[in-house]
Amino acid sequence: MKPKILKPGDTIGIIAPANTARTIDRDNWERGIKKLESKGFKLKIGKHINSLYGHAAGTVAERAEDLMSMFKDPKVDAIMTVYGGYNCHQLLPYLDYETIRNNPKIFIGFSDITALNNALYAKTGLVNFSGPAFITFTQPELPEFTERYFDQVIIEGRDEVILEASSRWAEDAWWKKENGEKREWKKNPGWKVLKEGKGTGIAIGGNIGTLLLLAGTPYWPDMEGKILFAEDDNVETTQSIDRFFTKLRHMGVYDQIKGMVIGRFPSVVGFKDNDSLAMIIEEATCGYDFPIISEVDFAHTDPLITIPIGIKCFIDAAKKEIKFIEPAVEK
Repeated sequence: MKPKILKPGDTIGIIAPANTARTIDRDNWERGIKKLESKGFKLKIGKHINSLYGHAAGTVAERAEDLMSMFKDPKVDAIMTVYGGYNCHQLLPYLDYETIRNNPKIFIGFSDITALNNALYAKTGLVNFSGPAFITFTQPELPEFTERYFDQVIIEGRDEVILEASSRWAEDAWWKKENGEKREWKKNPGWKVLKEGKGTGIAIGGNIGTLLLLAGTPYWPDMEGKILFAEDDNVETTQSIDRFFTKLRHMGVYDQIKGMVIGRFPSVVGFKDNDSLAMIIEEATCGYDFPIISEVDFAHTDPLITIPIGIKCFIDAAKKEIKFIEPAVEK
């Protein structure tokens, strides 16, 4: 079930289903508003995005109310999260999936939003997007790469979107910089092939630690015939990443998927030559022959691609080729 293409004049609803928006600097907030408005969009701000209840943007009921109000509002064409944080999976039992199914809209976010991305797809079949959140558009140096893939997937609705490695990448805390200090961009050495082969399947996944919160619940997506996209952030360690990919093996996920695309992990995760991601993946996927590509540009470093959850994807690892092979939105 595909949402309608995002057009100039459409309204984007901004919600905070995990952490509160009140932590965002006001100058950055205004920059994000102006950037999205410059692309021709109107914005509707969720009622509770600046609330604070414990560590979250309001109670579970308040956060669920904001999300459902955007799906119910006929004047809202797309829904974008402020950013991620923690525990938006708390909302899942309180959502009206029939209403969502009857009001398909673009839904986009990343990190903790992975729980919503994959649960919405599992429960309704709605194609939605792991990609830029509102916080992404508040950057003083929004990467052209990030904006290009957002546009190609959601605004242009291309029949085929071919992914490429970015020429550079960054992981520094841009939101802490002052007085026009520039970001620390690094040359991108490109993707790494961890296992050769070809595979075609439906894109699924996102933040792997968050995705695994759905394991054993009614919100876990069917992994049969999928291309699994997996990444994680700077709060995880090498040992944690090893646990995650091993758990996927124990769950039988590797018996089901047709390929895996792994995002670039922040340096602080701590991979070393003698304790590397390649070693972890080799051990976790021993005995399987689906294609695996790593160091791909998405999620917790910049820039990032927009991944349509629920759309056909093709991988040719030997050629370092990844592409989405059908439009993700209805024109």
